[in-house]
Amino acid sequence: MHKRLFFNVVSLTGIVEYRVEEETATRGTHSMIEWPTATPIDLDSYPRRQWYEHFSQFDIPVTYRTIQIDVTDLKDYCKRNDLKFSLTIGFILTRATNHVLEFRNRIENDVPVAYDKIIPSFTVMTVNKVFAITKGVYTDSFINDYRHNLSINEDVAKGLAVPAKSENQGQVFITVNPWTTQTAVQAPFTKQLASVPVFCVGKMYDDNGRIKVGLGLQVHHGLVDGYHIGHFVHILERHLEDPTLLEGPYVSTFDQST
Repeated sequence: MHKRLFFNVVSLTGIVEYRVEEETATRGTHSMIEWPTATPIDLDSYPRRQWYEHFSQFDIPVTYRTIQIDVTDLKDYCKRNDLKFSLTIGFILTRATNHVLEFRNRIENDVPVAYDKIIPSFTVMTVNKVFAITKGVYTDSFINDYRHNLSINEDVAKGLAVPAKSENQGQVFITVNPWTTQTAVQAPFTKQLASVPVFCVGKMYDDNGRIKVGLGLQVHHGLVDGYHIGHFVHILERHLEDPTLLEGPYVSTFDQST
């Protein structure tokens, strides 16, 4: 047996507080993960067929960029509520991914598919300073997802559980590197996994009194264009500007803002 953390939500004068308590849980795999389901995309009606077929011929079909994002308000929010920054921004990145259809598309066995949802995949440092890759949960409930993903990552980090394994591509790779700042980053990839988006969060730094980090984004250009990246970044920035958006459902207003 080992200890697992869970949360109660207490509303006092309109402020959401996260109170950590302990619950006993059985050591082993994390059965709460619900694997996403993929549906083949009909190429005859696929509006991006031209670019899908074009970029699928490239040796390097991914497009990547590193943007500097302001995390001042999010960092303060995490501090006030005793939340891990890595898991909190991980939820935001996963939520933004799920809100942009093109970020949920993948290429499997040379066929484009659309996933019904996307779950996060985290890099976690273990006790011997070798990282492991965990599979998380996503229900679009921050309280629920934070609780489960904290439990999964901490169990793996402490050697109390083995990371779940799956060939399911309904995920995004999220890695946080708190040791170095970054202005350009490219993640390794294989042909099989080239269509899985990768997000690399760098070290925080001060910029005229504001706290910023470099965020690397890598996506398959046959599935995603600059417009879709813009939609993703729009959702991300809204949550960074107002972290209380984490406390309820979110509806994107990207089309109205362009």
